Amino acid sequence: DDVDVLNALLAKYRERDDGLVRVRAAYVIPDGTNRASTGISLEHAHGIAMHIATKGYDDDHDVPVVVRENVHALMMSEAYARWCAFVRANARVLPPVDASNWPDGFTTLGSSHLCLALKLIEHDTPSVFASGVPFLSYGAAMSRDVRVREAIEAGLPSVVLRGDTPESDRRAISVLLNRANESGFKLDRTTGVAIRYDGNVASDAGELTVFEALSRTLDSEELSSLARIKFGLSLDASQRGYDDGNSGAPRARL
Repeated sequence: DDVDVLNALLAKYRERDDGLVRVRAAYVIPDGTNRASTGISLEHAHGIAMHIATKGYDDDHDVPVVVRENVHALMMSEAYARWCAFVRANARVLPPVDASNWPDGFTTLGSSHLCLALKLIEHDTPSVFASGVPFLSYGAAMSRDVRVREAIEAGLPSVVLRGDTPESDRRAISVLLNRANESGFKLDRTTGVAIRYDGNVASDAGELTVFEALSRTLDSEELSSLARIKFGLSLDASQRGYDDGNSGAPRARL
């Protein structure tokens, strides 16, 4: 089943089998296979950042699974080129990217949106919700919440895979991680091993729980559309890259 297959893949490629490694979100970009190669949703990442900035940091997040890459090789990769293009297209609401001075580089197979949200907070990036949430400052969360500061400065405890993990297995791992909720498992927060849990989502679960469940399985374009509906964002603003109308090029999708 999914748990056995995922554990076998993680065990085959992970750097160490005795626990997790802290990885700074600053050195992470989405893997080229993430979400069936559709990338991530800008609006969803901003939604997570807004939640952290206004409600506080929740330690009960998914354990990231990342692949450690040689920085030079990373900068020559299609994933890096796509991410740089995405950042340039949405420069007003995304932090800049330059891996040339990174000590390590990582691509993520799971928790890409959380990693991007932490980058938004670290750089105090202007929010896509600026007009709807007056005085919203992502960066203020760092000084206010020690857990946010630790997650950003020390890194998130993560499962780290070797750079020789084949593209086909990266894609399989990403799909399995996104299916965790419906398959009834999660990664243990100490070992990073997939474990089954009993019970299903409560029947009286609120909108956020439903949204989170859907966010795992949709591609980036579908997720961006759902996030715009959830947060009341306009398609026009998204297509302009949230740049106050300076460009009409579609920019909501990586």
